[in-house]
Amino acid sequence: MKVTSPPPPFELPGFEISDWALLGALLIVTVVGSSQMSLLVIDGAGSITAAWLGNAWALFYDQVTGRAVSTLLAFGPAWALSGWVDLPANVFVGVAHVLNFAVPLVFWLALRAIEPQRIFSRLYLAVALVLVFFTSELIPAMGLWMIWLAVLDHPQRSRPAKAIATIVIAPLVVLTHPAIAITSIVFAIGGLALRLLGRPFPRHLAIASAAMGVLVTAGYFATSALWPATNPSLAGQLQGGQYNYVDPLWMLGTFGFFPMLAVFWLLLLAPGLDGTAARWRLSRTALVILAVIGLWFALNGTNILTWIFARSTAPVALALALCLALASPAATWLQAARRPLLIFAAIMATAAVSYGVDLFLFGRASDARLAPLIAAGGPAPNIAPMGPPSPPPTQRPLPVVFKWLAAPDYVRDIINPYYGGERMTFAFYSFFRSDRRAVLYKPLDKKREWVPFMCTATDDALKRPRDAIDVRMLRFIREQYCV
Repeated sequence: MKVTSPPPPFELPGFEISDWALLGALLIVTVVGSSQMSLLVIDGAGSITAAWLGNAWALFYDQVTGRAVSTLLAFGPAWALSGWVDLPANVFVGVAHVLNFAVPLVFWLALRAIEPQRIFSRLYLAVALVLVFFTSELIPAMGLWMIWLAVLDHPQRSRPAKAIATIVIAPLVVLTHPAIAITSIVFAIGGLALRLLGRPFPRHLAIASAAMGVLVTAGYFATSALWPATNPSLAGQLQGGQYNYVDPLWMLGTFGFFPMLAVFWLLLLAPGLDGTAARWRLSRTALVILAVIGLWFALNGTNILTWIFARSTAPVALALALCLALASPAATWLQAARRPLLIFAAIMATAAVSYGVDLFLFGRASDARLAPLIAAGGPAPNIAPMGPPSPPPTQRPLPVVFKWLAAPDYVRDIINPYYGGERMTFAFYSFFRSDRRAVLYKPLDKKREWVPFMCTATDDALKRPRDAIDVRMLRFIREQYCV
């Protein structure tokens, strides 16, 4: 009679302590982000505002049709909810955040349902955690890409099932984010290199991934030609950062300014280096050093910039980590990944709390700026332009790695300039922060500034407003923030 031992405490079959740790970090991210309206301090402000005011597709979402799948997965549920249920604005914003942060969870559950080993789901959730505070189309893109690879990697899936998965998923991946082409190509090159080194990497995955990279690249050029950006002010924004995903000097530079990113990616590479018996591995001492460095910058780094710049290196980091994992014996990788993933989750949770402190301070400073507008009375929202911009803070290296050195001027020198206190998004943040009673906005009077909404769609929204407050907000957008 075979006797099986029960799983260790806090573990279920196929559900280990590293899963609990990553899910716990996601829970902290969700609570912090939703309670402090983190998406409203960055580009998510436009997406949530459009979902509240009317036809979000025409107002905002169709400006980059080539990323429609990612946009609709991230913000489509909130847009649908706004049409089905009449929620107070503050409740709607909170729900929109929760739904956005739930996207990685949904993909994680899908991966667990189809993957042959708990490699895909753990790597995906870890990478998604680093990206989720910023509205990144890469989160759905990576989720779909990894689901497709997990199906192809499963030894019990039939060829017809794999063909159907490719036919269904490939067009969706094309309409997520072009950087997934880089992930595919790096994964293919890395896999073939491992095979040349005698490692047991699945050859068919390398070939399929290379084909996917070519398809996504071709799809990017095709969709750009068929559906160019409808907002001319957005085109310059997209072009300005398009080479950040392939410029090695830029990518290395992000590690110099945000060492926590390098720690994150090294932790994901560590179990694969161990599993493939690579010459260069991370010892336990090295893991402790990485943990100390990561926790330091999680507490003391300028977190909002970390989430923004993570987009440049995440596609390559995921591809390399998955390459090494699939070239390792599964049991070896899963065992070797426990400690790095626990450290990863601890750093991420710490960074989320530190970021929450920043967002709380930003909210309190914003309340003080909005108080005179709210107290003035009159029809809501009271709308006023910002005063002259503050002098740019002195760019000193030390506050980047130890932000509290800016005290007692921390809010003025770090929070306001980095968290959108003088950017276009503050108009929408202030609208919801004040419960639709005030709008403090930056005039868009400079060349090449991004003007967020489309005027024709704004005119259509004015024909079907929610109430008089939204009418005044839409009129403000029509006069100041549409193109």
